[in-house]
Parts: sequence; structure tokens; C-alpha cells
Amino acid sequence: MGRIIYATLVGLVGAALVHLAVILMLPQLSENDVWRQVETRVALNDPVRLDRYGVELAAARTLDPMFAVIACRYDLSAGIFSITAPATGDFWSVAVFDDLGRIRFSANDRIVATENLDLVVAQPLQMRILRQSPRPELADAVMAETNRSSGFVVLRIFRPDETYEPVVREFIDRINCNTTPI
Repeated sequence: MGRIIYATLVGLVGAALVHLAVILMLPQLSENDVWRQVETRVALNDPVRLDRYGVELAAARTLDPMFAVIACRYDLSAGIFSITAPATGDFWSVAVFDDLGRIRFSANDRIVATENLDLVVAQPLQMRILRQSPRPELADAVMAETNRSSGFVVLRIFRPDETYEPVVREFIDRINCNTTPI
């Protein structure tokens, strides 16, 4: 009787571990995750709108309609990535995602030193180089570190209603995403 209970418990624990492993591996094995959608539809260093006024992504269908959402895809193998944008006067937030869809950094206009967005994304070695020999043009930049070389940055701008759309379009036209060699 004890062997049957022991075998049952071992079987249940084994099944639980297998199910947990499958659930944790799904984002990496998925063919249609957010990274794959962004990678196929967003060019490197090109700000692209992801809400209903821009590229249609399946992952973007549930986005809040009161926010304009812009994404820039980056590749850190050629250097550091930076995104700059002017002040909007309203709320904005930015998040750095790696190519596995994990958030590596996030900020908003309430926690940065200036109203403008000036964000630099770098890998640890690149970040160390920047700290050892600082660049004057990056003095006010917020630094975000990621271990992966590919990913994307998502910028959200508050858009209270349809009449605010021209302001959002002007803001998007002034967003600058670029890669700078170290």
C-alpha cells in the first residue's frame, strides 16, 4: 500500500513539474508572441505607431484607447540605442523590452529630471564604457541596461480624446530613435 501511495505522489509531483516547465517555456517557443510581431513589422530605429492609427498588431488590440503607443526596435550589437522626444505637457511613459518580451526598464515623465524623453539602452559592457568615459550629449539621459542585444522600446502618450490627435502626430514626428557606435 505504501508503494502505491509513494508512486502516486512521485507521479503527481513529476506531472506538476512538467506542466510548470511547459508553461514557463511557452513565451520562448511561441511563434506569434509580441517580439515576433514587432520584429516582422517594425524596422530598426524606426518609430512606429502600434495603436489603431498605425501598424496593426494582434498584441496591440487590447491597448488603452486613451494612449497613443509608439515602438522603436533596437539592436545593440552595433552600439548603444537612444530614443529622444520633446515634452508633451501631458503624461508619457516608456518601457524597454528585450527580445523575449520581458520588461527591462520603465519610466515616466514624473520621475525623470527633464520633461523631455532622453533614454539610452545599453548592454552591461557598453554601460561600463559609458560610465568610464561619459559623453556630454548623454549627461541628462536616463540609462537603461539590458543583457540581451535585441529588443524594443514602447512609448505611450496620453491622448484624452480624438481632438488631441494632431498634437500626438506632431509629437511622433519629433521622436528620434538611433543607434550610436561606442
